[in-house]
Amino acid sequence: MFGMNDPAQTLLQLERYVEDGRLEMSEVMAIQFTEMFLADKKRDVEAQIMLVKGLRILCDVFLVRDKPKRGISTVKILHRERKKLTRSLSAGAPHLLEKMTPAAEDYRRAGKIYALAGKKSAAMRAFSRCEKLSRGNVACALDACQLLPMNKKTVSRLNLAVEVAGPVIFTNGEFVLEPENTPKASVSNIVLVLQKAIDEGIGSTEYCKLTIHRLEDEKAAIERGEAAANARLQAAMDLLKPQHDYYEY
Repeated sequence: MFGMNDPAQTLLQLERYVEDGRLEMSEVMAIQFTEMFLADKKRDVEAQIMLVKGLRILCDVFLVRDKPKRGISTVKILHRERKKLTRSLSAGAPHLLEKMTPAAEDYRRAGKIYALAGKKSAAMRAFSRCEKLSRGNVACALDACQLLPMNKKTVSRLNLAVEVAGPVIFTNGEFVLEPENTPKASVSNIVLVLQKAIDEGIGSTEYCKLTIHRLEDEKAAIERGEAAANARLQAAMDLLKPQHDYYEY
C-alpha cells in the first residue's frame, strides 16, 4: 500500500500529492494510511502522531473534494484520536505538547466541514470552540462569516477578532492579518465581508466602518513606505539592535 513500510516517508509523499492537486490519489492514499493505524489497537505514541496527521490531511481532502459526510465522520475520529495523543504526551513526553497543531485548528476544520454539509448549528459550535481556544483567530471568524449565513453575532466576532489580531502585514504579495500562533487571513476578504454586512445592515454598521477604515489606513501606510511591511517582525529586529554605540563616548 503505497510504501507503507515507511510511514514517515508515506506521509511526506501524501503531503506532496495534496500540494500538487492530486486529490483523488491523495484521498485513496490517506484512507489506507489512516485505516492501517486505526487497525493497530496497540499503537505507540509515534504511530498515534502519524495517525493524527493523516486524519487531518484526510479531512482537508474530503473538504476540498466536497465530501462533507465523509469529512464529518473523519473529523470526529480526529478529535477522539487527538485527545488520546494529548493524554499520552502529557503522561510521557509533556515537552512535545507544544509541537502539536493547536486543537483550535481542528475545531476550525470541523466548522468548515459541518458548514459544507449544511449543518449550521454544529458548524457554529465548532467555530465558537475554535475562537475560545484561540483568541483573536481572525481566520476562523472570517470562515464563519463566509461559510454560514451572516448574522449580528458572526459579524461582531469578526470585528472583535480583527481588533486584537495585530497590525496589517504585507507578505508574499498580499495584505493579511496574522496573529501569533494562528493562521493568516486576507485583509481584502475581511473588508469584503464587512462591507457586505454594512450593505445588508447586519450588526453594528459603525463598528464595521471603523474596522474597514483601520485596515485600509494600515494598508495605505505600508504602500507609502510609512510603516513596515511586517511591524511585528520589525519590532523584534529592533530589539536585537545594540542600544549603545560603545565606540562613541
